[in-house]
Amino acid sequence: MTIHSDQIRDRSSATAIKPAMHPHTKYYAARTDSNLHGFIHHPPGFPIEWHTLRQKQKTSQDGLIGRGNIGLCFETDQYIKPDTRLEITIQIRGEIQKFTGRVILVRNKGEVYEIGVWFTSKSDASRIRMVEQICHIEAYLTHKRHHEGPFVSPERVAQEWITRFAARFPSFG
Repeated sequence: MTIHSDQIRDRSSATAIKPAMHPHTKYYAARTDSNLHGFIHHPPGFPIEWHTLRQKQKTSQDGLIGRGNIGLCFETDQYIKPDTRLEITIQIRGEIQKFTGRVILVRNKGEVYEIGVWFTSKSDASRIRMVEQICHIEAYLTHKRHHEGPFVSPERVAQEWITRFAARFPSFG
């Protein structure tokens, strides 16, 4: 589905992203490495929702918020036009986290589109890094439980993820 600038979806039409790949089909580390500098890749298998926001006049909070900040990449089966404002919703540990950003990257990857969103406020950019770290640790825990059994210690797995992957996680720079 192509969204044109004259078509605006209302807030009730949130789109859930279907994971393009289950976290067990590919070694976890391959999903944490990014060829897109400054973007965090949302882990497959972790629900994410988005909906478009009405276009408005640009404010000082809109657009790219400066060098060294963070964006988010996710895959969807729907085309999202560049420069579209999105509200992204991620539920972790029973709490809903919302972020507002602007689409600055759209890559056609065959059956899915890779969408790159840059955040419109420094607080959203900072929060998304923390939320995505939790998502990645939870995805890694699922991966480890699949390979090592259901009784893997979440604390041990979190520490292992931090040791192995945290240094490569995009950060403000």
